[in-house]
Amino acid sequence: MVKKQLAVVTAACSILFTGIGMVLPGMSVPTAQAAGYAFTYKVPANLEKYLSVNRNMVSIQNPQPKELAAKHRYGSYLIDRDGGYFSEKTMYMNEVHFRTSKKGFLLDVFHWIGILSPVYREGIDLIELDKQINQEQAKQDPTNPYSGRWSELLQKRGQINLQARLQALINAGYVTPEEIDDEPATKQFVANVLYRMFQDVRPYKGSVKLQDTDDVALLWAVETGLPGFEADGKGNIYPNTRLRQTAGPEDLVEEYTYSRLFDFITLILPGKKTANGWEYYQVQLLPKMVPVRAEEFIYVNGKPFRQAVTSNWNFYSMAGFYQTNRQIASLVTPRFEQMLKTARQDALKPRAWDWKRDLVSHPLFAHEVALYRKTKSPQALNAVYQKVRNHYNLYLRQDSPAVIKSVLDHVK
Repeated sequence: MVKKQLAVVTAACSILFTGIGMVLPGMSVPTAQAAGYAFTYKVPANLEKYLSVNRNMVSIQNPQPKELAAKHRYGSYLIDRDGGYFSEKTMYMNEVHFRTSKKGFLLDVFHWIGILSPVYREGIDLIELDKQINQEQAKQDPTNPYSGRWSELLQKRGQINLQARLQALINAGYVTPEEIDDEPATKQFVANVLYRMFQDVRPYKGSVKLQDTDDVALLWAVETGLPGFEADGKGNIYPNTRLRQTAGPEDLVEEYTYSRLFDFITLILPGKKTANGWEYYQVQLLPKMVPVRAEEFIYVNGKPFRQAVTSNWNFYSMAGFYQTNRQIASLVTPRFEQMLKTARQDALKPRAWDWKRDLVSHPLFAHEVALYRKTKSPQALNAVYQKVRNHYNLYLRQDSPAVIKSVLDHVK
């Protein structure tokens, strides 16, 4: 049996909602020279395509009742599961592997929803169980603290509390008992859970075709743009691997990608569960937060910053870099509300997956395509481009007039 390749990826703590972006003609502003280097920036006209934000950067104006969410939160499962054993050396990896497992992912979903109540089996008396745990703890041998009945009772409490929260998700129709085990939370598993949750408010538009699966939940996840569901150049998603930031067949252990997923369904999808269904969270950007990664717009002597900085890391400390960042922040921060609104609208659109099917032969674009092929004018090209952008949620690699021109010139 071929062993899966496992790797632990350490990533930054921000979420980038891209894969749908582009650079349009913007403005270039020279800044003060620093050691012979000129810092400039170009802010794209479609700035919302570069929205970079996570839950820690915003305040939610219509949150779930905090007392209800806190009442049912169960944050000590791993300690209970391990019979009270705790080690700072293994704590992080235990957390990573649990959160990327099926049960860990489902527990996070339960906490994220915030209004579900645990469903305990009949006859469960947690007060009595806690009492027994306290009594047994007092009897523990200090030379062997993680043994005996105390540890067994902790493990029992852990399983009871976890199962009660999983049962709430089962009763809600988001997961089936047969799907739950101790295996990793693969793309196929995660997609099916989320598709059951959101298919009514974000239905599948039928625009995606993958080479290695016909599972509608996975097709929906790719179409929606969920983080962790990037297909490779051959159209493979690798359903039985964990979520990962980049496409590929290796089974990487990336806790960060699962966190990005929860940021996305909180801020971009209608992520607030109510008695009447799902609705959007109303959010405001926190003070001093900037909703883009400014580095994407900065140039050093005309060269993109991310290329230039690889040969001179001192750029990060130069006055010109800080000044340019401040200028970008002053321009984009006031536009956050509109950026978020547009990003939410884009997430509901289909993808342009097959240019012949989705553009060249599509009746919606017949008039604009015919006019461009007749005149070859920039105006006709822009008309096609704008209509395509309005209809589809384009990937970064697709979203430019040059790409549309190449399609119209070469795809018959």
